[in-house]
Amino acid sequence: MRARPLFRMSHLLHQPVIWSVLAFALLFGANLYVFVTRNWEESLYPTSYARLHYPLDVPTLRKWKLVGRNHLRLEIIWNRTPDRWQLFVDDQPAGFLTGNTPRLALVDSQFDGSTDAPLEAFEHKYRLRPLPEGSGPDLDFRIVAIAADFYRKRGMYFPRDLILVYTDIPVGNFSRHPVSYWVDDYRYVGAEALAEADRVVREEMGVQTSDDTFTRLDKVMHYIRTKLASAGGVPKNAFRWLDPWRMFQEMSAGTGKGWCTQNAQIYTFFANRAGVPTRFVFGAYTQENTVVFNGHSWAECWVKEQGRWAHVDPSHTLIAIQDKQGQVLNTADIMHLCEHGTFDGFTARIMKDWHWKDLPAAASAAPGTAVNVPFALVNILPRTHLNRQSIIKYRRPPNVEDTRDVYSMLFKSPTFTWVNFQRYLFKPTLAYSKYPTDGVRTYFVRQALCFGLIVSFILLASALR
Repeated sequence: MRARPLFRMSHLLHQPVIWSVLAFALLFGANLYVFVTRNWEESLYPTSYARLHYPLDVPTLRKWKLVGRNHLRLEIIWNRTPDRWQLFVDDQPAGFLTGNTPRLALVDSQFDGSTDAPLEAFEHKYRLRPLPEGSGPDLDFRIVAIAADFYRKRGMYFPRDLILVYTDIPVGNFSRHPVSYWVDDYRYVGAEALAEADRVVREEMGVQTSDDTFTRLDKVMHYIRTKLASAGGVPKNAFRWLDPWRMFQEMSAGTGKGWCTQNAQIYTFFANRAGVPTRFVFGAYTQENTVVFNGHSWAECWVKEQGRWAHVDPSHTLIAIQDKQGQVLNTADIMHLCEHGTFDGFTARIMKDWHWKDLPAAASAAPGTAVNVPFALVNILPRTHLNRQSIIKYRRPPNVEDTRDVYSMLFKSPTFTWVNFQRYLFKPTLAYSKYPTDGVRTYFVRQALCFGLIVSFILLASALR
């Protein structure tokens, strides 16, 4: 008669273990199912133009605040602090300020009540120039002040004076990264290989420390296009996990072929080694609400002289696209440009070879030289891949490929495996688009399942003690 209660007690004692085992098994299965059945293109995360293109290396404004009645305090976001800011008011020198939270005195007779002039007439141009000169761009803005009394006298209650600030400087509280955030250090290539690549940059490309950004980009593009002129074609499967230096060696030796992806990876590698911060960019679009690779990859290079990212397409030797003022355009800029077909006055810097041998606008240029031509003559790829349907994806380093559906690739390289694990769980590829994507939901599900699996494992381990 006593065996039955003992059995029940034993059963009750083992219930925590049973439930822990079941929870762990279910969560493990759910994680495995989500991992295996995922669309590999879903590993992207919607982000803003500002986060992608307004880095910490260029001063921006987080906010401004009126202090008292006649001071405006700016909060400047910059990864450096100048010695001083020289202040200009209406193009006239007006003193110096310090720090990245300077206070501007809104000096005008209307503020102290010494005249009867209406306050709505207050309008001045301000400029902050970081010193020493050349250490950063000027910050230009216009301030219009309107007194609360202006509205009150006209029958509208207004609680406080109104200060309007008009500026082209990016303003807001958003994620900012330094340019270096996007730069791969390529440690996984190996010290010996990197030393050889740097020798190639110095001795074979001829890149010198005195070269400006465009000169470096010209030299890198010329060298790669010369070496890989006959290397276009279907890449071998191993190129999915090989580093760009080894891909370059095989393609330049004639033992391997490459598409735009391999060309962009190799270009990104050499441009970074040549001292031009460069990131890998590729495209997608939506098809039946599913993100699909659009078949093209390229790069963006940081032009420090302008404080801007430049769209670069090594497959078609597009070195930079420039507007009427000579400012380089990034990929998102070009997407908006192509959507409206406004190409007049925009130019493209190309390398005259391969695709552009017979271009009339470059007829006088020698083969293999960089030349500026109307963008409308060479925009066939941007018009095809950059339109209102596009999703532009910015890969965060290390710059290795995604697993896609070939899971054996995970056993080829520790770097490849670790990077793909990071992308899967907490370091997604950032994407810019006019279309909504499911990246937020996708990563919430992945992280929740992974966290649940870890908790269930801890509970199971505790129950087994």
